[in-house]
Amino acid sequence: MPRQFSMLSLGALSFALTCSWLGTGSSVGISLMEASSAGTIWSLPVAGFMTIIVSFGMAELASAYPVAGAQYYWSFMVAREDYKPFAAYVNGWISILGWWLASGSVSNFISSMILAIASLWHPNYEIQHYEQWLIYVLLLWLAISINVFASNLLPLWNQMIFVLSVLVLSATTIALFACSRHAHAPGSWIFSDTANSTGWTSDGFAFILSISNAVYAFLGSDAGAHLCEEIPNPGRNVPKVIIFPLIVGLLTAFPFACAMMFSIVDLDAVLTTATGLPLIEIYYQGTGSKAAASVLMALFAFCFFGCLVGNATTSSRTIWAVSRDGAFPFSNIWMRVNQRFKMPLNAMLLSGTCISLYGLIFLGSTTAFSAMVGAAIIFLQTSCIIPQAILLYRGRDRVLPERYFSLGRFGAPINAISVLWVVFLNVVYCIPTALPVSKENMNYVSVVCIGLVCFVVGLWFVSKRGTFVGPRIDERLLNERRLAGIKGGILTEGVAQVKEAGSIEGSGSGKGKE
Repeated sequence: MPRQFSMLSLGALSFALTCSWLGTGSSVGISLMEASSAGTIWSLPVAGFMTIIVSFGMAELASAYPVAGAQYYWSFMVAREDYKPFAAYVNGWISILGWWLASGSVSNFISSMILAIASLWHPNYEIQHYEQWLIYVLLLWLAISINVFASNLLPLWNQMIFVLSVLVLSATTIALFACSRHAHAPGSWIFSDTANSTGWTSDGFAFILSISNAVYAFLGSDAGAHLCEEIPNPGRNVPKVIIFPLIVGLLTAFPFACAMMFSIVDLDAVLTTATGLPLIEIYYQGTGSKAAASVLMALFAFCFFGCLVGNATTSSRTIWAVSRDGAFPFSNIWMRVNQRFKMPLNAMLLSGTCISLYGLIFLGSTTAFSAMVGAAIIFLQTSCIIPQAILLYRGRDRVLPERYFSLGRFGAPINAISVLWVVFLNVVYCIPTALPVSKENMNYVSVVCIGLVCFVVGLWFVSKRGTFVGPRIDERLLNERRLAGIKGGILTEGVAQVKEAGSIEGSGSGKGKE
């Protein structure tokens, strides 16, 4: 793969993928229902801080093992010798499924935004499921087309989306505060109201639900690790690309959430809006203008589309990395890099096909289809903590090699907190978010997750057990990348160039001793 991403462009991609203010806005109706305005606002710092903790562990692993497989590769490197292939196989699949589900959720949200604008102007218009699915598919394949036909322009595209997102976020936040200054929600309601509309009697548990919802705003921090072979000096730069977008995301999502809550004058209208999208009703109440609300919603949707393009980029790179080691069925097809477009075209087409087919569920059950958000968070977060859990079990000092980004004595506590946090979240995501439970509001996340995991494990026993031996490791190149990060060098065509005198020598594979 060509090294076409600079640290700036890869950081822009990570920001476009994480883009916490977009995740916050798209799911604001859920958080308002679960814990009202205060829950929406104060769940963000909790979710953001805990996601940063999880990402610190990822950043350390990315610095120790700078390779595009990311979690899939890290699991192999830190696992015990006899479990290496299985650990890598399972985590590779979990990561891919997470990115597919995340891509589907983003495309679904954008299609909802487009239809919401139409519904705002035509109140009698009744949205049909097949219409939303067609727009969902159109958006998905448009994002794929950009990845294919403009692959050499992706770094510029991501930088453009980054700048546009900052401008749209700033303009929207200022507009909401300014336009609603004469008619707005009181501060006491904005920062302290936690009334829940879920049916659960405990406001504390409802706030936990709102925290789990806020985590969606911070997904995608591992994107930089999946593209580390397309950036100079990944052992040093990828940890920065993982952490910094989360910090920026938290700092931008919080004031945006405050602006949204400030604009609400009729909460019932927001939660029961005929458009089906609470965000556009908030924009309408804040600005008092259908035209202004539509423009802000369109700009929001376009920025979110930039996130969809980034999702397609990352999922294709993950499939490519896993397939080149034979972990995927028909890996010889998906591992190919198209010589014309300089990207894994077959892997990209596979992603688009699977996500499109999953969207068909929407025609039968919107509730089951909506489970993709919770399932995406479960898969992506779990893939991040599997190698950290293995590190805790086997001993960090025994496994990890020397690296540029080291957590030192804080490593074990950070890994332990990350594992416990994600396990806790996984349980919460499987609990019904509303009572009493009916077939319309049933939580199908557990069904989706168990079904997919059974498929992956079954495929292992049927076709991969005994044949898949794990990633093919170029230990020399891996060590050159890792040591270049430590010594501040750059890596060009497999040759490590160090600013300091002397040359880089191999230091072992970093697998640890049994």
